Amino acid sequence: MIFIVDDNPSDIELAKIALSANGRKVSISTATDGESALAMLRSGRLLPSLVLLDLNMPGMGGIEMLREMRADNFLKDLPVVVVTSSSLESDKKDVIAAGANDFIRKHLSFDRFRKDLEFVLRRLLPNFA
Repeated sequence: MIFIVDDNPSDIELAKIALSANGRKVSISTATDGESALAMLRSGRLLPSLVLLDLNMPGMGGIEMLREMRADNFLKDLPVVVVTSSSLESDKKDVIAAGANDFIRKHLSFDRFRKDLEFVLRRLLPNFA
């Protein structure tokens, strides 16, 4: 199961479409903010294989949520890919330093985003085919 955390419903929908490309059946859960996402993860009822985490969200942003996850013994090893529209190299360095497994840019081209997402998922989740 993949857990998408993003405050933008359109971006959640695009990620769902990209994840389901090629007729793939993927279990997906979502949250629209860092606080509720952390609560869902910490409850133990949600055990995703991977978290797709938006960097810029109101309230608890992606980097803050990532730091909380990495400080939590239950969540620290969960793969996290930060997804953002930011093109700043400093943002990429910051999230990798905070413990993200990877960083994907939300491209204007859906096909490019889908291919980038597919590449990262195949690397982090070998059974994702």
